[in-house]
Amino acid sequence: MVSRQMGDIYRRLSEHEYQTAEALAESLGVSSKTVRNQLKNLNELLKDYSVFVESKHGSGYRLVIEDTEKRKELEELMRRKELQESGVPNSTEERVEYLLEYLLNTDGYVKLDELSEMLYISKKTLTGNLKEVENLLKEHHLCLQRKPNYGIRVEGREFDRRLCIAGYVAKKVQMTEKLEGDQDVTEEIQWIHQCVQGCLSKYNFDISSVAFQNLVLHIQIAILRMRGGHYVPVVESEPDKIRDKKTYRIAEEILCRIKDKFHVEFPESEIGYIAIHLEGKKMMINNTALAEEKEGNLIISQEISDLVGFMLSAVYDAFKFDFRDDLELRMSLSQHLVPLVVRIRHDMKLTNPLLKDIRERYSLAYSMATTACVILNHKYHKIVKEDEIGYIALLFALALERKKTEIARKNILLVCASGKGSAQLLLYRYKTEFGPYINKISVCDVRKIQEQNFNEIDYIFTTVPIPVKVPVPIQEVEYFLKNSDVQAVKRTLMGKTDSPVLDIYPRDLFLPHMKFADKDEALQVLCGFVYERGLVPREFLDSVRAREVLAKTAFGNMVAMPHPIEVMGKQPFVCVAVLDEPILWLQDDPDSMIQVIFLVSVANYEHFDVQKFYQVTARLLLDSGSMKELIRNQNYETLRNLLLKVEGQVDDEG
Repeated sequence: MVSRQMGDIYRRLSEHEYQTAEALAESLGVSSKTVRNQLKNLNELLKDYSVFVESKHGSGYRLVIEDTEKRKELEELMRRKELQESGVPNSTEERVEYLLEYLLNTDGYVKLDELSEMLYISKKTLTGNLKEVENLLKEHHLCLQRKPNYGIRVEGREFDRRLCIAGYVAKKVQMTEKLEGDQDVTEEIQWIHQCVQGCLSKYNFDISSVAFQNLVLHIQIAILRMRGGHYVPVVESEPDKIRDKKTYRIAEEILCRIKDKFHVEFPESEIGYIAIHLEGKKMMINNTALAEEKEGNLIISQEISDLVGFMLSAVYDAFKFDFRDDLELRMSLSQHLVPLVVRIRHDMKLTNPLLKDIRERYSLAYSMATTACVILNHKYHKIVKEDEIGYIALLFALALERKKTEIARKNILLVCASGKGSAQLLLYRYKTEFGPYINKISVCDVRKIQEQNFNEIDYIFTTVPIPVKVPVPIQEVEYFLKNSDVQAVKRTLMGKTDSPVLDIYPRDLFLPHMKFADKDEALQVLCGFVYERGLVPREFLDSVRAREVLAKTAFGNMVAMPHPIEVMGKQPFVCVAVLDEPILWLQDDPDSMIQVIFLVSVANYEHFDVQKFYQVTARLLLDSGSMKELIRNQNYETLRNLLLKVEGQVDDEG
């Protein structure tokens, strides 16, 4: 049998120079003892092809080739054999996946020596691989238990063990030692797929295609685990809490069919296990909220209703966008939270294939969703995953779109110096042109302007100069409205301004060629810089740090966008720092090297289009070419030109 390591050793040996076992071991990442054992095996294979390994004391090993033609035949054989052999992983990534799968499906202790020999690696290499395995296990509340003279094994709940199997070894879930061949595996998966589809259709239970595939996978894993005598305990599946729900009846029917097909006995706890997965995959049906089933009605629990209220209040505090009376968003969030809470409580993962696009296209909505999910983090003492935040962001994106079309009607006063007939004609013209934007419209002569009650007036539109001071905005217009006047009035009534995004990026807050030792120093210096200029209160740094704990602010492309957890300051700004050398932003993520920092404060400022700001800024930060250009040319003109280019693209798209 030609192992991959034998082939690697053969290729490293030379006909002309000797190599020591230690040098070969280092290049292969194995022990010198392993190399010597493999050399013995290799020599046995080579002798039939007029090739052998010569050893020389003090020098090492080299190849001796007596027949060139037979050597070609040997190397072709080795190539074919190596392609056939796939059982032994050869890279760190492959070994970590192999170890994770092996340990998750091994009941007893395994000695490190056995694992080293099994993988043909040194103890040092194995220890490094096991550290990565432990990190993956921790994500699912599992751990490696070590016992002297016995070895190691995975410890933790069966529920968590199955979630871990689904998360990291889904591609190999068939586990060839437990099934009888590829054809059988394919047939079993197809049968499970049809079984689940039939049961869901029978009970009119809708789930997404992603959730359906995930459910099939978990049922497949459950069958394999039950075949091995591993069952979810009653305390983990909580069957008493869901016995009266539709999901329990569906799970019971699925498992009854599985029992007949695979001859697997299952306890009541396994019904609860499948029912929990169904609860975590519910979808809305006909736009009604999926919540607790009671006498045929779907009722949102008080817990869910309160959570939604707290989430919308958190968004208002942070962004000053008031969705608290948005009934449609409340209902959408409520129905989404019902299965989400199940997933949070049981650490179940729902993959979001659109996450990257959501973060890029709906950056404001994603930031709002991240803030809203802080409430869930505190409530359930668990961090909501980014995939879940992405789904909630879509709901906020829809609410923001609705706000675009919801125009607050204004009360306006028309002021003119002409006669009553002309004034009525002007009144009619304004009602015709601006009816959808106006709640109440009245007309007065310029001489009677001081007699008006301005508490009920939002704007004055006048055809003549107003000689006295009034407490509301004034816009001068022509008596006969031109197209430019019509557009100007509409922009005023819709609350739009001409303030571009560039105004939020002042020249004096652009800091090139900065040097920071780490993330904490960067935040201290930048927050101190804007505080000294009177832009933010003293507690701004603490708020920014609190926001960093909740979710990632590293965008990729070597860019981070830190910002406070709540609205602070009187005017919006962005302080941009470009570093000469990158720094590590997240300690547990070696890929989060940052060289450009956008410190953002949106503030509560009436003439600030926050949605457009996020749209432009997110597109700029996610453009790797733009960020490379800014790092290469660290000057304000480069930033300005990049912003204007992106803002123009956004305006062109409408």
